[in-house]
Amino acid sequence: MTVANVGIDLGGTNLKLAVIDGSNSIIQRHTVPTDGHLGHDAVIANMVRGVTELRLKLGDAVTVESVGVGVPGMLDMPTGVVLDLPNLPGKWTNVPLKAILERHLSVHAHVLNDVKGFTLAEYTIGAAHGVRDALFYAVGTGIGGGLVIDGKVHFGVGGAAGEFGHIIVNPSGVLCSCGNRGCVESLASGPAIIGEANRRVVQGFTTRLTELIEDDLNRTNPQIIEQAASEGDPIAIEVLERAGYFLGLSMAGMIAALAPEMVVVGGGVVKPSGVYWNSFVETAISHNTVTDMSRVTFAPASLGYEAGVIGAAMWGRLVERGEATPAK
Repeated sequence: MTVANVGIDLGGTNLKLAVIDGSNSIIQRHTVPTDGHLGHDAVIANMVRGVTELRLKLGDAVTVESVGVGVPGMLDMPTGVVLDLPNLPGKWTNVPLKAILERHLSVHAHVLNDVKGFTLAEYTIGAAHGVRDALFYAVGTGIGGGLVIDGKVHFGVGGAAGEFGHIIVNPSGVLCSCGNRGCVESLASGPAIIGEANRRVVQGFTTRLTELIEDDLNRTNPQIIEQAASEGDPIAIEVLERAGYFLGLSMAGMIAALAPEMVVVGGGVVKPSGVYWNSFVETAISHNTVTDMSRVTFAPASLGYEAGVIGAAMWGRLVERGEATPAK
């Protein structure tokens, strides 16, 4: 009988599910729609359905030991209550996700922030394997973070450590979803980059972007902006360098505070060695004079879109076996 662990990565469009074995290899995958617009009850029902369908695929030869769930927001880790998911539609206020899943699935469920799952996976089997101290950034709709200190994922009070997206880099900047102004997430995330690029197009600046999006602002995305920049478009370059500058400023401060061996950066917005990447690396290095930056490596995440779901499954197994404890 094989003992395995299920991971769920709660995304805005889809729920990614995977089953990992004892060597952290994925032995089964599954995807179901999130249906976030229908509210948290519908989303949780889809989680239950997804795990149930996975179990049917696995058959009787595999026993599911635990379910780990990575959620893109704030939660109380010991109780598994979701406090707020700001980037998902509907109200996710004090939702007892752990208790609901356990009631319907008859297996223990363990919940963590999705970027902490990304951090755990990239540290254990990914880009930062073998590193003792590292910072992790996931840049997408928002900017999330994680820390590994002395070989352990650091959760902090209430599991809230790693909210790198809400480091303020421009106090007079735009309003962030968290309520503060000038958070790096409001200036360097995917939507921030798209918004700034579209503003330049609407203002009538001559830019290759207009041709690439065929005059449809809804088609603008970070990949197209990087493409325009790679073709030498000055507007695209300026937009990406501006976003990279703000992200790099926040990184410089974090590196000064923790002096990590490595900074791992992933997420759908980031193109390794692209204009955005080069901008935040150069800014982080040039704005840190207290750390030996020659000893700090900037590395792209290596597990791709599966990092979060692998990390969620790992977390479930670690807590279930008493090898990790949810943050207090």
